[in-house]
Amino acid sequence: MKKLEKLIVASSLMWIGFPLVANAEDVDRQIQQQTQRINEIKGESASIEAFKQKTEAEIQQLESEMDSILASKASTEQKVNKIAVEIKELEEKIAKRKETLANQARDIQVSEPSNAMMTTLLDADSLGEAIQRAIASVTIMNASNSIVEQQQKDIETSIKLEKELEEKLSEIETHASELQQKQEELADVRLNQDVALADLRLSLNQEESKKSDLEAEKAAAKKKREETLKQLAAEKALAAEAKKQAQAEAKKTQEQAKKQVAAEAAVSQEKESAKETGTEATTYANASTPINEETNIEETSKKETNQDTDQETPELASGNQTSGWSLPVDSVHISSRFGYRTDPTGSSGNQHNGIDFTGSSGTPIYAIQGGKVVEAGYGPSTGNYVIIKHPNGIYSYYMHFNALPAVSSGQSVTARQYLGGMGTTGNSTGVHLHLGMATGLWSGFFDPASELGL
Repeated sequence: MKKLEKLIVASSLMWIGFPLVANAEDVDRQIQQQTQRINEIKGESASIEAFKQKTEAEIQQLESEMDSILASKASTEQKVNKIAVEIKELEEKIAKRKETLANQARDIQVSEPSNAMMTTLLDADSLGEAIQRAIASVTIMNASNSIVEQQQKDIETSIKLEKELEEKLSEIETHASELQQKQEELADVRLNQDVALADLRLSLNQEESKKSDLEAEKAAAKKKREETLKQLAAEKALAAEAKKQAQAEAKKTQEQAKKQVAAEAAVSQEKESAKETGTEATTYANASTPINEETNIEETSKKETNQDTDQETPELASGNQTSGWSLPVDSVHISSRFGYRTDPTGSSGNQHNGIDFTGSSGTPIYAIQGGKVVEAGYGPSTGNYVIIKHPNGIYSYYMHFNALPAVSSGQSVTARQYLGGMGTTGNSTGVHLHLGMATGLWSGFFDPASELGL
């Protein structure tokens, strides 16, 4: 019976592999689902990226139009300056002509205070002199009339030029205003696209990480299944050997039982003969050996071969390593958060692509996570700055150090490694650290608050 139990146990162990197979199929299905999610995210990212490129093209076209309108404005302003000079010259001419007319009128009044042209002619000593005086008077009158007419034309020309100038400038200002509004709208669209792409990249990283975990789980399950199958094969071989031994022992027991039956028959026959001959005691004495043999056979049939078939089943090793973001300063005081704000300097725009931490000059600034320094130095807007690329593909930006950074480009840094002291270099209105986070180098900025828990 014990051998039979061992055979049953060994056979039942063979079914252990089926849950492992079912589990592997479930993991394969989950991996396929993760792959589908990843492809969907990549497709959505490609669609947004294509739309972003279209937006970039529209922005470039608007910038080209803006450059053209600004050039037209500059040209118009030059014409305006030239027209202004001409207007000023015309005004000066008009003033001089007025003065000339006044002088001429005064001269006529002085030389001929109360006489008309006829009086002037009658006073002439000769006909020739009278004719000369008449010609002179007509010439003076014609000249005066010509000057007055030219003066009127010059005034009309000035008024016309001023009107054309006002209309031209009005058109330029209207066009420039429309272009600026379109630029602001497209800039907002591009910002939303950058945020959407950043979210998709984060989702893609998470889904790819889940897929990697599932693939590792599948590999571990496959290894466990192979080890279990080896164990089952060993158990099966052991059961086959036990069955073979049991069959051999059963055959041996059967043969011994036959011998025992034969011996008992012989003893019974001898007893019958002893009763008849009076030699029962001798027969019983001679029968002691078969009785002992029967006892030995019974003891032998009770012997069993016990073997331990239990083996330790290897467990799947699993772990969860997480790495978060550290704060860049020891004491958090925030003066400006990510998003729209009124530009404090008038040269950086109203979109604030980071968080400003305030402190005193020289306040230590640390790396928010380990990574590699991709840029370190000085810029007119950033001041002394550092950019670090982290293993997950995210870039962190640190700006306005009080001196050149303590790290250099190409250097590897660890989390909370000292980068430099807080300052107000570059385009800054006070001592602070501008911390930015982005999915690309100088692109894809997003709000660091959620990553830092602020």
